[in-house]
Amino acid sequence: MINLLRLGFKDFFTAKFITLSILPLFLSMLCLAWLSIWGGGEIFDLLSDGAKNENFAFLESNSTLSFIAIKILSFSATKWIVSILFYVLSTFLTIIISIVIALIVAGFLTPVVAKEINKRHYNYVLKSEASTARVLKVMMVEIMKFLGILLVCLPLLFVPVLNFFIINVPFFYIYYKLLLIDVGSNTLDSDKFELALLEGGGVKFIAFTLLFYLISLVPLVGLFFQLYFVIVLSHLFYQREALVKI
Repeated sequence: MINLLRLGFKDFFTAKFITLSILPLFLSMLCLAWLSIWGGGEIFDLLSDGAKNENFAFLESNSTLSFIAIKILSFSATKWIVSILFYVLSTFLTIIISIVIALIVAGFLTPVVAKEINKRHYNYVLKSEASTARVLKVMMVEIMKFLGILLVCLPLLFVPVLNFFIINVPFFYIYYKLLLIDVGSNTLDSDKFELALLEGGGVKFIAFTLLFYLISLVPLVGLFFQLYFVIVLSHLFYQREALVKI
């Protein structure tokens, strides 16, 4: 694993990849700025006003569910908990959204990265490539699973301490799966891509993605190094495909 990380750094710190890595960082910062200006302020103002003045007019009062929600939010202890959760989760979700944006942008660059890595080190010719329809289908399935896991985890966000860990479960899952689909479909034969999906990429792939996810939680660092993560995982799959050990 150490050798792969070193090899990834050698490739990453070249003019071509450094230039490409700026794109996910720039677009992520741009999207976050737009969300903060047009969306975040309004949501924050609504929740803050409701918590301070017990004014929850933005909820539909005729709804039984909304009536119960208003009663619960009226308790001082509940307002305190909601305020803390809002600040913590908004900060965390900002980081997560930035990671997702960077990952999506990096995904469009993965074919370029995989092709360049193959050209520099392996010269491997794929016998068959995974079809776009198959890749999109697998992505949609994994996104639905992610939403299901997220819904299951949401009630646990109100449990102190545990909420810091449980919120990472669904987001790590989708981060790991999207990288597996994205990198695997660009580096493996179609048959071996299907095998990689069944195996979950293998132990090394899971270990790498867990490490990369934790690094991505550091603001800006994860945004800039998303392309590096793709480079390392491309090396991992190419070495498996070509049976090369470095």
